[in-house]
Amino acid sequence: MEAWRRKLLVAALSIAFVAPLRAQQPDPEIQRAFIEGAQRLEAGDFESAARIFRELTQKTDSPRVKLELARALFYLKQYRESRRLFKAVLLEPELPWRVHDNIEAFLRSIDEVDGYARFALSVVSDSNPRNITQERQFTIGGVRLTFDPPHDNERVTGLRYSFQAMEPILRESRVSVYFNASYLDYPSQSLDRLTADGGLSKRLGASYAELRAGMEGGTFGGQYLYRFPYLELSNRLSESTVHRLDGAVRVGRVTFPYYTYLDANYGSVTLSLARSMTQALAGLLKATVELSNARERPYSYYGVTLEPGINLFVERPAPLLLRAGVAFGHRQYAADDPLFGVTRRDSRIALEASLRNKEWRWMNFTPALAMTLERNDSTIDFYSYRKANVYLVLE
Repeated sequence: MEAWRRKLLVAALSIAFVAPLRAQQPDPEIQRAFIEGAQRLEAGDFESAARIFRELTQKTDSPRVKLELARALFYLKQYRESRRLFKAVLLEPELPWRVHDNIEAFLRSIDEVDGYARFALSVVSDSNPRNITQERQFTIGGVRLTFDPPHDNERVTGLRYSFQAMEPILRESRVSVYFNASYLDYPSQSLDRLTADGGLSKRLGASYAELRAGMEGGTFGGQYLYRFPYLELSNRLSESTVHRLDGAVRVGRVTFPYYTYLDANYGSVTLSLARSMTQALAGLLKATVELSNARERPYSYYGVTLEPGINLFVERPAPLLLRAGVAFGHRQYAADDPLFGVTRRDSRIALEASLRNKEWRWMNFTPALAMTLERNDSTIDFYSYRKANVYLVLE
């Protein structure tokens, strides 16, 4: 393990669950054994440290003991048991924000070496699955027309299957293959959607920098919709004990087999900031700038999206984690639309919220409730819409 990372992650020992342990007044014998195990761990005697902490798990259910056993097993390259223990600690309701981040760093390192495969299932209810406008009268080429929406565009409930996987192929070079897919299965096949994304990733040096070369594609109603080969460079730009700032740049060319006039060179830049405000509250802010240069100029655009949000942990009456955010987006198109005769400008606002209890478990899945409210206002009414979605997620 790189020296800088070890120094950062060792901090977990000094801050993890101090208040809960004081309240529990641990047995002096357990405390002495814990200190001895911690000293062995920091001295690099991982075998002895793992033995001591494993014996302690038979005497106490303390998350600090599980955390240090997970670290010892990590250095012994016993990744699967280490990952299981780290994830168990993540479920602790009073886990400090900094410890959570340190554990996530360990889990990313395990993923790089051991790979992963994750499955999630969601029940989705969508009030406007085709994003259809409420307007019915439009003028196209000087002719007033009445729009009759598809009969299947009404509130519908279906299942979304999600899969994420990564497998190292050149461990010494830190090169991996990744694949992510999501399939939305509604009662009517005409609304079904598939999105898949896969490629190669390369970790750069000892930092969080990562380069990806991938291909994204999607279908709608069983029809191939688009493909998007891309390059993406991401990195952690800044971090401290209370904040982290990540950045990503993505470029590629998106093509639409049945709508070639939309084919475009696309690029985006994203900055994501997370900051711990208190032990229970973290502030989030994400900003994205995008540029799309389409084959036909009216469909070229630039866009800006700003997404503030919060993560809030509520201890009573139950240990609940609330995530809430809002997205403000604007897209400006380059020229008058050839059908409607005006230049399109979209303003979008979306509210998102999710709620989970770290103690909720079902068949090794963690359930969560989520909802989104979305509104898009366009200078071309045909592209304006409203929708509300509700999700029950098992992940």
